Formats: sequence, C-alpha cells, structure tokens
Amino acid sequence: MSEGVYEIPDEFEDDKPDAMKNKDIDDQVYANVRAFNLSPRDAVVASEHFQWWKRPSGIAAVCLGLLCALLLAGIIALAVYYGVIGHHDSTERDQLQTSYNNLIKERDQLQTSYNNLTEERDQLQTSYNNMTKERDQLQTRVRLHEKPCLAGWWKFGTSCYYVSSTMNTAGAGQKECRTMGGELVIINSREEQIFIYEFKKNVWIGTYKKDGIWQWVGNTPFTTTYWMEGEPNNLNDVSCVEISQTATDPLKSWKDGPCVEQHWVCEKPITL
Repeated sequence: MSEGVYEIPDEFEDDKPDAMKNKDIDDQVYANVRAFNLSPRDAVVASEHFQWWKRPSGIAAVCLGLLCALLLAGIIALAVYYGVIGHHDSTERDQLQTSYNNLIKERDQLQTSYNNLTEERDQLQTSYNNMTKERDQLQTRVRLHEKPCLAGWWKFGTSCYYVSSTMNTAGAGQKECRTMGGELVIINSREEQIFIYEFKKNVWIGTYKKDGIWQWVGNTPFTTTYWMEGEPNNLNDVSCVEISQTATDPLKSWKDGPCVEQHWVCEKPITL
C-alpha cells in the first residue's frame, strides 16, 4: 500500500521542476568524474594539454609564429618585386646599351665621312691651287707674248734690250745691267748685230780684253766678230768695244777704244 502511494509512474518524471533536473545532472557528472579517478600526473598532463594556450609563453609563441609567417610572406613579396624590377632594369639597360652602341657606330660612320670629305676638300683645294697657278702662268705668257718686255725695253728674238739714256763707262753700265737682271749685250748673230746698230747710237757692248785676249762677259766664247776695217788697233792699251755709227756697214761697225763714258746696251732673256 505504501509502495503504491509513493511510487511515481514514469510518465510523470518529466513533471519534475528544472532545479531538480539540473541537480540530478550535476550529481551524475560528478559521479562520472569520481569514477574516472585520474592520477595527479595524468591530471597535470591533461591540464597542460588543454590549457597551454592560456599561458603567456603560448601566446608569445602564437604571435611569433604569425610574425614569422608575415615576415616570410614579406620576403617572398620583396623577392618577387625585385625580381620583376631587376628584370625590367636589365631589359632597359640592354636597350640603352644597344642604343649607345648604335650611336657609337653612327658617330664612327660620321667621322669616316667627315675624314673622307676633308680629304676630298684638300684634294680639291690642291687642284684649285694648281689650276690657279697654271692660270697665272698662262696669263703671264699671254702678257709676255703680247708685251714680253718691260717699258723702255725692246724685244728681239728671245731677249729684251735696253738702251741707256745716260752715258757711263762700260764697267758702270755692266753694273746697272745686272741690277736690272741683265748683262751688257752679247752679239750671237748678224741679225742681232744689225738690230743693235739700228739704235743709231755709239754703244758699249759686252766684250772686253783680259790679259790681251778679247772675250764676252760671262766667259761666253768669243767667235763671230764684226770689226771695222783696221780694228782692233789695240792703241793706247784699249780694253772696251763699241758699235760705232761712223761705220756705213752694220756688219763692220765694231771699234775698240778706251772705256770712257758712253751709252750702253743691256740684254736679258724673255722668261715665260
């Protein structure tokens, strides 16, 4: 009877209050923990296994790991960045080197062209100078052909002749002839002898006597002569010769006499 009174049917167990339910659960958990009966050493290991991250050293390790991961990522990023930049710089450097080499090559080509042009210019300048010289020579020849002798000089054959307007000794006349680039006239042909005679003046010619021997100035051989009749008479130890207008034949007009003052004739070759 009493058992029937205190016995609670199963379907009414859920009708217990929540506080009682929670107490029952706590009691059961506690009983299970006691039943597990961990040794002190196992309890320490389990506590360290489940609670190491709660220590400061654990937090530092986590932070250090994160920093290492970030540092590694940064190093990789920098390596990639500088690898790309280095490749770009290398490519740009190669391009600049190629441009530099091309400029050096162009400079050398321009220098070669400049040297060639300078050489051609010098050759043209030399040709110009030669042509100018030839032109001047041709102009001189034309001038000499038209008027080969200076004013006051007379042309005959290949020589120019000057008849003095003043009178002097043969020696003084020879000195004046040399100052003008000539000598006292030397007669080499009958035509030249007639030409000098036609000046119609008594003139000294370039012959003189040395050691008793007649000869031309400049030691030209004394061959053909045009002495007057009876000449040379060698009177008074004379040593000069004139073409005398007292002779009627120009081919017989030489006369020796003392070297007194008289007109004289200079001769110099025509230079073309």
